[in-house]
Amino acid sequence: MNTSDTARPPQARVKKNAPLNSVVWLIPLLALFTGLWLAFQHIQNTGPEITLLMKDADGIEVNNTMVKVLNVSVGKVTDVKLRQDEKGVSVMVQLSADVKHMIRKDTQFWIVKPRIDQSGITGLNTLVSGAYIAFTPGHSAETATVFQIADVPPISAIGQTGLRLHLTNKSNKLLSAGSPVLYGDINVGQVETASFNPDDKTVHYQIFINSPNDKLVNSNSRFWVQSGLKIEAGGGGIKIDASPIPALLSGAIVFRDEPPGKGNSVPNNAEFTLYNSLSDLQNQPNSRALYYVVFFRDSVRGLSAGASVEYKGLPVGTVTDVPFFARNDSLKLFSDKRIPVRIMLEPERMEINADRQASGVWQQSIQAALNRGLTASLESDSLITGQLFVNLSDSTTGVPLFKPQAQYQGNVVIASKNGGFAALQNQLSDLLAKFNALPLNQTVSELNSSLRELKSTLNSVNRLLAQDSTQKMPQEISQTLRNIQQTLQGVSPNSPLYTDIRATLNRLNQTLQQAEPALQTLQEQPNALIFNKGQRDPIPQGAVSK
Repeated sequence: MNTSDTARPPQARVKKNAPLNSVVWLIPLLALFTGLWLAFQHIQNTGPEITLLMKDADGIEVNNTMVKVLNVSVGKVTDVKLRQDEKGVSVMVQLSADVKHMIRKDTQFWIVKPRIDQSGITGLNTLVSGAYIAFTPGHSAETATVFQIADVPPISAIGQTGLRLHLTNKSNKLLSAGSPVLYGDINVGQVETASFNPDDKTVHYQIFINSPNDKLVNSNSRFWVQSGLKIEAGGGGIKIDASPIPALLSGAIVFRDEPPGKGNSVPNNAEFTLYNSLSDLQNQPNSRALYYVVFFRDSVRGLSAGASVEYKGLPVGTVTDVPFFARNDSLKLFSDKRIPVRIMLEPERMEINADRQASGVWQQSIQAALNRGLTASLESDSLITGQLFVNLSDSTTGVPLFKPQAQYQGNVVIASKNGGFAALQNQLSDLLAKFNALPLNQTVSELNSSLRELKSTLNSVNRLLAQDSTQKMPQEISQTLRNIQQTLQGVSPNSPLYTDIRATLNRLNQTLQQAEPALQTLQEQPNALIFNKGQRDPIPQGAVSK
């Protein structure tokens, strides 16, 4: 046996396999597939990342503050940073993919936290869970990733329909967002935003009217600001007009149709003018209004623009300008001693249960009344506040009128007369003048003389009453009355005298009855006492001549 053959080791046989056939490669492949699946799921389930701009980060906590829609969590705050422009903070929010289609350019965000305003108390549940961010889905075709968080919740909720309008007002009063919008006393919407532009000194409002109340708005609608509580003291007494409780706290915007009637529908985001008050709206000129001027020599203190113009107690217009001086006419105030006032007569107020008439028809009717003596006077509307109104009435004969000219600044002039306290003052002046014309000195002198005589007479009476004979007179009168009473008792029915008188009267009556035939005979034949009743009257004969 060869030794070299015995010492050589055996050689291994190497078997070549395909690389992909190894089981070891399944593990990384499975891990890669799992990672890709997780990445796909992450991308699919992860929504957009947006940036919210706020004034401060009060109540915001990273990874704790949630974003909710209809009280369902759809995201959370991931980061909070200071803005580069130093105007607040930027809040980074990661949303879920379920709300990706809701994030549009018109999406509105706000913070839900405990709040007390004119709408009541809201957000009490956040005292336990903490504040969270809510939003309403947008409907714009454009998308956005940066949004401004509002201070108050928007009026229009998810899926709520209605009408959004823009109002402009020149006023120094600004209503707060959330103030009610009223139709009469019915709450139909709210103010969404309110801002003041210092450049043109105008106030801009965006209001939202809920459906189906948006049908109340048309092209004839007019809007004005109403204060919470309105107290009027006029001729009809004290009137208190209280708005709903939300309007009492912050005021409200009220609208109605002027003139009444169905106008054309208005589109969304339409613009309207907002008036400061209802009287401001009523004083606005219209195509049918008729303007006249009245010159007053009385004091116009208490008369203001918006005061009522009445005819026999019926409101027919309003006062528009107090005073209404033409150019440089006020320089002649002390020489002319008159104050022009412009009034506006409204045909709408006179067309009560009647057809609408053209302005020319009313102008002719009023001119005919002026030709018959229609005049104007100032009357007291309230003794408490001193307010005045213009009263139109038919002139009476003998009353002095004041009409310095036929027209003034293109307006027909209505004659005026003294009225109210001025007329009463004139009557008192006339009465005092007549009283001063009386001969008071002579009257007082005669009165003093009469008083002296009366005093002397009273002294004489006192002396007469003080005499003893006068003081004894009551006793004597009492004794005389007793005597009269005794005398009357003697002729009472039970007394003998009364019986004798009655018997005498009976005998007298019988005698008269017996004498009645004789009296009747004498009445029929007066000569019966001289001649017999049956004998014929003798015939006188002449004397026999011898």
